[in-house]
Amino acid sequence: MPKKNLLIVFLLATCIAASARQLPLHTEDNWSGFSGVDVKKTIRGKACNSEFALNAEPTFSYVMTDAPHTPERFHQLFKDLQETSSGVSENASIHYISTRFIGITFLPNYIIEKGKRIQLYRSFGGDDYEKLEFSAIQRHRLIRHWTSLSTLGEDKEHVFLGSKTLDHKTVTQKWKRTYFAGNFRLAVGDTLYIMVRNIASRKLIKTITIVRPEDKANNFIFYQLPLKGEQLSTNLQHILNYGSGIPEVYSGKVKDSFVKDYGKLGIIRFAGLRRNEVLQYAFENKLESWRSIYPVGPENAVYIVVENDLPAGKTKNIFLRYRSQAETIHKITVSVNNRPIQIPWGKVALFTIVLLLLGGVLFYIWSKRNKRKLEALKRRNEDTETRLSLLSGQLNPHFLFNSLHAIQGTINTSNPDKANAYISNVATFMRDVMDTGKKEFISLEEEIKIEKGYLQLEQERLAFSYTVDISADISASLIDFPPLLLQPVLENSIRHAFGKQFSSPNILIKIYSVASSLIIEVSDNGNTPWNSTAANEGHGLSLTRKRIAVYNEKLKSLPIQMQIKYQTGTGTITTFTFQNWL
Repeated sequence: MPKKNLLIVFLLATCIAASARQLPLHTEDNWSGFSGVDVKKTIRGKACNSEFALNAEPTFSYVMTDAPHTPERFHQLFKDLQETSSGVSENASIHYISTRFIGITFLPNYIIEKGKRIQLYRSFGGDDYEKLEFSAIQRHRLIRHWTSLSTLGEDKEHVFLGSKTLDHKTVTQKWKRTYFAGNFRLAVGDTLYIMVRNIASRKLIKTITIVRPEDKANNFIFYQLPLKGEQLSTNLQHILNYGSGIPEVYSGKVKDSFVKDYGKLGIIRFAGLRRNEVLQYAFENKLESWRSIYPVGPENAVYIVVENDLPAGKTKNIFLRYRSQAETIHKITVSVNNRPIQIPWGKVALFTIVLLLLGGVLFYIWSKRNKRKLEALKRRNEDTETRLSLLSGQLNPHFLFNSLHAIQGTINTSNPDKANAYISNVATFMRDVMDTGKKEFISLEEEIKIEKGYLQLEQERLAFSYTVDISADISASLIDFPPLLLQPVLENSIRHAFGKQFSSPNILIKIYSVASSLIIEVSDNGNTPWNSTAANEGHGLSLTRKRIAVYNEKLKSLPIQMQIKYQTGTGTITTFTFQNWL
């Protein structure tokens, strides 16, 4: 063969070889890859719709199952990330999810079978997934070591379908090969990193970051809706045409305590929810009390209505959460203002007239009954005062009798000067007794003065000593006291307590207070008891008991008690207790 022909053959073979290197691997006939992806969840062998997020790129594709697309309320997180992380690698993808469980399935763009490249997803290229491996890190801990994708099996809980349109018909076919990385559980605040690299070169192909932030159900607005008047139609217009200016709107992101007027509906409005999102609310944080609501309108909004018949002045708790993150519960409170005062003047006037008539009748009946009571009380007081006057009047003859008896004894001693002086002192004393005897009460100071005068008269006749001890907290001049109440007790001590041979006889009058009661103790150191029964006691002591009984009948809130007690070696102690007299 001529050299020229050999050169032409060589050049032709070189061009054919070069052309062969530029051609892609052989693809399946009549099939150039899927144009869409559909994922079905299998429940008891039956395929159902599934929530998933598909991330498709020219070099790498994967599906995140059991997790919806990033909620709109997380979009601000994306915005903040873009502003603060300009150096993020192009092969990095970030997802914000609300759900707890997710599954990751790697979706190859093509597979190699018997040396042939079978295109699966559109016209995407990239690495052969059989030559890749992945690892996973969660909470700064390696939870999955580098694992070859070729060793991964299929996701048994989901079916992955490819779809495309042929001859104006949509046909579907099961994906020839998928690589299930597994299911992952994320707590609130967790971040999961999944890294994919080439096994041979260890070049990082893809970094998938999945963040589960706190998903608090507070992206709502609160406002009120009156049920009467022109405001009702106006507010309904605002509800149906959101954005036209609802008055007094409060954001749930700013506050968690709201005030509602009595008689108005409280409206809690969540907007921007996806159709597959579920909001749950409850008025008690109990498992069986949670209720679910789904967005159905074009604006994907849901509403919670706080009833208008809540009692005034009460507070109602409302618990909110997304079903995708049930462990994050947001509590808000709605307080109800006091009911506005509405005066029905016609009813008030009628009620006032009836009340006045009824009051007049009751007043007439009360006045007549009260008049009879006053007359009966007046008669009883007059009777009591008469009895007191008679009892007090009997003291004077009793004392006069004793005094004359003493004068007689003095005269019999053949001492006329002493008898005359004694008669003069008795007369002066009797004048004081007669002046005070006309009064129902005298001061305690006056009573002590009279009793001292009496004791001094008796000292002219008998040899004894006496002491008056008044506590410093007692104002004797300001305390009312029944006149001559102590005199019969003093008389009994002088005449009956001391025998003829008794040495150093003494009488002690002690006045003090216990709480609001006045206490007076009259004690003698005699060795002869005289605390006999009322049937055998002297006339003066009997009069004293009768006077106390009358005073107790008249002054029921200020009772007087008298107790006489003899103690061997000590003497007789008479205790007067005036309750509530101070």
